[in-house]
This record gives sequence, structure tokens and C-alpha cells, in this order.
Amino acid sequence: MDEVRMLGLFAGATIDPFGELLLRALAGPGPSGVRIDLCQVPEGLPAHADPGTSSLPPQVQKLRALVTDTHALLIVLPEADGPLPWPWSTALNWLGWPSTGSPLPALPTAVLTTEAAVTPLPSSFTSAEELLTSARCNLVGPRTVVPCAARTLRPQPDGRVLVTDPGVMLRLLMHIHRTATAARSAARDSGPQQ
Repeated sequence: MDEVRMLGLFAGATIDPFGELLLRALAGPGPSGVRIDLCQVPEGLPAHADPGTSSLPPQVQKLRALVTDTHALLIVLPEADGPLPWPWSTALNWLGWPSTGSPLPALPTAVLTTEAAVTPLPSSFTSAEELLTSARCNLVGPRTVVPCAARTLRPQPDGRVLVTDPGVMLRLLMHIHRTATAARSAARDSGPQQ
């Protein structure tokens, strides 16, 4: 596999003002041999399946198709204790359920979180990681926390986003490298290259 395609999922700025910024910082220029495509988690996903139909809603089908067509998944969400914020809970539930046709089992997945302040000791497991584990994805961890995101992620006039803390950038790149390695290993184990 020459290039690992990663899909970076983020919520809109009202839910997470730093998610898209972090993915933009990582996507361009991205790590060598890795392409990161960005996708905002749809906000209009229905909370439940329509009891009158056996097919998935069109927005769910589209999201599942995007995840199916990638080698690895990057999930960026706010660092928080407690329940997973909407629309993340809805999106991850639809990606994992129904399990038949779910793109998550064995998919290398990294969780990155942003924090407005310093978080010296994040909780050991987020609700997103619990959901991903129950969906049997290949969770590449531990998650990377970006503290002081408002100061660490700096948008530039040309559209780029800089990570101003070299230690944070190093941890992020190492996490992406481990996720890309897991994707290459999964591709080797599954047979012919895509």
C-alpha cells in the first residue's frame, strides 16, 4: 500500500470549535505516505431507524460508504467526562449498528481529543472509545489529547493551521504513524492491495 487513506471525522464548530482545526493541521501537509480526508459528522442523522423500513437512511448510507472506503479512521472530539455529545453519539451508533454491514469491525481507528484548558490527567476511556470498542474496531490508542487548543492550534491567513506546541505535534504524528502501520498490516493480512 503506497498511501494510507484516513478519514478524519469532526463535529461542527458549535459542538467542537477545535476539531476541524486539528484535522486541517494534520492534513496539510500530512505525514509522508498518509492522506487525511476531512468529513464533518452529519447533524441531521435520525436518532432511530424508521420502524416501517428495513433500509438505512440515506445520510447513514453515505456516512457508512465514506468509512468503508478508507483504510483508517481519525475521530476528533472534545475531551470530556460523561456522555458523548450529539451528533457524535448518533453517528457512532449508526456506524456500528446494525452490525451487519458495519464498516467499523477491525478498522484501525485513532481518537484525538481537544481541550480548551490544560488536562493533566484525562479519564482513562472516553464514551467514544467505549462505543468503538463495542463495535469491534481496531482502536489504536491511547488517545492523544491536545491541551490548550485555542493557543495550540493557530489558523494562518493562507488557510493552514499550525500546531504551536512541538511536543503535542510529535504525539499526534506518532499516533497517526501507529494508525497507518495498523492499516498497512490489516491490508497485508486481507490479501491483494486496493
